[in-house]
Amino acid sequence: MTSDTSWSGRARRIGDLERPDHYLLRPDDVCYFFGDYTSNESFSYSETNQLIRNLKKPPSVRGTAQWPHKMRAIERAARAIRLSLQDDALDSITIVPIPPSRPKSSPDHDDRMLQVVKRIDPRCDVREMLLSTADREARHVSGARRDTEELKASLEIDKGLCAKDVGRVLLVDDVLTTGCSFTVCKDMIHAYFGEVSVVGMFVARRVLPKVDFESLFGDVQLP
Repeated sequence: MTSDTSWSGRARRIGDLERPDHYLLRPDDVCYFFGDYTSNESFSYSETNQLIRNLKKPPSVRGTAQWPHKMRAIERAARAIRLSLQDDALDSITIVPIPPSRPKSSPDHDDRMLQVVKRIDPRCDVREMLLSTADREARHVSGARRDTEELKASLEIDKGLCAKDVGRVLLVDDVLTTGCSFTVCKDMIHAYFGEVSVVGMFVARRVLPKVDFESLFGDVQLP
């Protein structure tokens, strides 16, 4: 994999510059990311695009030559998150993968983020406490708007994994798009555990391709 500026080995916090791209995040939401994933661009567009597309390879490629690429992407994502965490934090956080767009009953169910968080560190308290109960459209490519209530209706919390209290929660997903999944999952955790600290950690955030205005207008003189 070639190196470029789309990927960083350190976690970067979503700030005022990035927040407009993720319009459903609220002012008090704290989220981190490692790379810029450019939507509507190919596998070869950037290092981060290559990583995310490998990570998102469907379960149907298991057993083919494509599967090792997915597993390497899972390992790389886990390693990046692990290196961003302080050793003294590993015993005090609960790591929760944001559920995929397909429920476990679906043949297209992809537990890639569960596999990522399980590889972060054996000391981590990993809980798959949020589950999808219905198919929903993945939004890592499109900029279509998300309905938070519709998304919430497609998720449930596994109360069997909530008997033990949590201190701080790290919600982990592959791509931050609008912020809908993060805010809904955060609200569900707060509804069950109260006002615990919930932070988002994303392998990448979605950025939209830059528009070449010169090519759009040519020699037109704008007022």
